[in-house]
Amino acid sequence: MRLLVWSGIVCGMLLGCASSNAARKADEAQEPQPTAPVEQEAPPTPVTPPEKKAPSPAEAAETKEAEEVLPLEVTETPAPRDPIAIESQSVQGNLLKLGVRHGGGCKTHRYGLAWDGRFTKTAKGEPRAELTVLHDANSDRCKALVYKDLSFDLSLLKQEWSEKGNGDHGTLHLDFNGMPEQSAQFKF
Repeated sequence: MRLLVWSGIVCGMLLGCASSNAARKADEAQEPQPTAPVEQEAPPTPVTPPEKKAPSPAEAAETKEAEEVLPLEVTETPAPRDPIAIESQSVQGNLLKLGVRHGGGCKTHRYGLAWDGRFTKTAKGEPRAELTVLHDANSDRCKALVYKDLSFDLSLLKQEWSEKGNGDHGTLHLDFNGMPEQSAQFKF
């Protein structure tokens, strides 16, 4: 039954196309053909995308100021939530700058930096603060590699160091996510 229905539909389509082609040919035979040369269209002109120019120093400064600086959270037992890799770290004044990498790309991710509130010592006896980079992927299951630059305010470490009677100046060894090979120095 289905074969008969489909056969009827296909035949109807073919007949409709054939009759419209026949009608068009009949119309063309009755109309005189133009004798003037037919103008040919010029090939399309290729469009090149505009070049991105480097931002001026003023624009670069505005972008830098607009960069979000995240606070340091004090949590007794900080633990990373979703996987994140630290690519680079540096301290500039009271700002910790981290270059991180993780999977995702489809949802908004949230980041943080947590400290357990304790100062300990390294194997060499240097004062140390162990920090945990927090990452909430928001259940993002996409597989793209996302690179992100993060900035964190370390003023709280400096304040706590002073309040614990260690003076207003010092150098702290910062370890990240329990991996001593990923570390930075915070001098204040």
